[in-house]
Amino acid sequence: MSYKDKQRRWDKALIIGLGDDVPVDHPPISGNTLIVCADGGSTWAKQWGLTPHLILGDFDSQSTNDYQYWDSKGVSFQSYPPEKDQTDLELAIDYCLSLGIRDIIMVGVWGGRIDHSLGNLELLYRLGTQNIQASIETKQASLKLVCSCLALTVTVGSLISLIPLTSKVSKVTTTGLYYPLDRATLVKGNTLGISNKAVEEEVSISSGEGILLVIATKP
Repeated sequence: MSYKDKQRRWDKALIIGLGDDVPVDHPPISGNTLIVCADGGSTWAKQWGLTPHLILGDFDSQSTNDYQYWDSKGVSFQSYPPEKDQTDLELAIDYCLSLGIRDIIMVGVWGGRIDHSLGNLELLYRLGTQNIQASIETKQASLKLVCSCLALTVTVGSLISLIPLTSKVSKVTTTGLYYPLDRATLVKGNTLGISNKAVEEEVSISSGEGILLVIATKP
């Protein structure tokens, strides 16, 4: 990545991994969105017509053809040894955080290997502890953190599930759902928040202490 890009103030980051459960198209981005590919995630970037600002990782899943393609486009690479204490996705997250980015969208980080999928959920939890607005986008669902308040535009009838990532989440209040919550406490280890349903196109969810994950199905 160029010195100019490193000094730039980015609105958000899009991190792309190589997981197989991805949306048909990439999430909406602006010209001020940093695009980082974790290793072979650059395959999806090429398919979606996106040019990453940086590709990083140990390059165990980067094809030679893709590497040569992005190298010819002048894309920056950052290489790490295969024997390391972090996954390529965590390295990508750390890079984005080092630039002061506080809104991170991740795609290609679900599906395939179950250990990576569950590990990526832990990374979402970690971002929640830092009050970072973060989400994982898959083909069928959006997994989003609630940073005090979250507003969603959804299709009426969509399934909305609320899952506490901490031992409990207090003061959970919702509007636009079939089963409304009013300052409720969600406790880790039960299924109270599973399979609610949107009855309005605009849904809002707010919470107090704790880290809350919202899973919204896509039409």
